[in-house]
Amino acid sequence: MPGIKEKIIREVEKIPKDKITELYDVIHYFMIGIESRKKDVKDCSRAALKFFGIWEDLSSEEAAALDEIGSRRQKTFRKRVL
Repeated sequence: MPGIKEKIIREVEKIPKDKITELYDVIHYFMIGIESRKKDVKDCSRAALKFFGIWEDLSSEEAAALDEIGSRRQKTFRKRVL
């Protein structure tokens, strides 16, 4: 059984020569869309990593507050589970 690429190639070979340019345009713009989405995902990832970097330089007061929140959450969770 032929794979999808072979099926596509067979279908492309059936297209009249005067329509090949239109097909190329469709494929080309499809690929541009794919590349654009990849770039968007990379940009989102970079933005998220940059945001999460704000936790690196916490003051002692901020770190203590986060520790207190974590401790309270653990106690609350344990009470619900047990």
